[in-house]
Amino acid sequence: MTRADEILTDVYAGLGIGNASDGEKYLQIDQIVHALAQINNEEAISPKTTGTISERLCELALRTTIPNGYKRISDEWNWMADFSISGHPFNLLVSVKSFKAKERLLVSGSGNNLSPCVGWGLFDDAAEWAVERVRKYMFRSFIAIYLPSTLVQQLSLESRQVTNLNGKLFLREIQQFTADIENALDQDNLIKINAF
Repeated sequence: MTRADEILTDVYAGLGIGNASDGEKYLQIDQIVHALAQINNEEAISPKTTGTISERLCELALRTTIPNGYKRISDEWNWMADFSISGHPFNLLVSVKSFKAKERLLVSGSGNNLSPCVGWGLFDDAAEWAVERVRKYMFRSFIAIYLPSTLVQQLSLESRQVTNLNGKLFLREIQQFTADIENALDQDNLIKINAF
């Protein structure tokens, strides 16, 4: 068991969801993020461990919504994203980050509209989401970024109202991720990119 798994096991137990399904756990994502932030504030979790925790939490949503429709991206390509979701006409990439976006999220993504990307993270710094910076993500072919709801509430109205190329909100609350995936699935369980 990795350190990331130990921390998540403790968080799940503390929330009374240790034996819950992946979907039930993801319904508690806001509470999980809050508990992780408290742990990190008491004693900083190493960046590698927070990265693994973030990937595990994002994967809860993927296993819940499309258990056979996503893959981990291999090491040689993981600079671009962490997961690939089968889509029509193009796959959707998912770039997962932990508490800080810094430049790592901005330089991930494919940079090609034929390989759109969503960001997903436990982000905790409102200063990273000024409207000018938010718009830059679209140049790396991001179509949505999922943030903890407590962070979204701290952002300026201007940042929260940025829309993507489909005219939909660009910054979204992290608990909305599973619903967005479900709404974007077609009859063959492939992601329709224009649904984002």
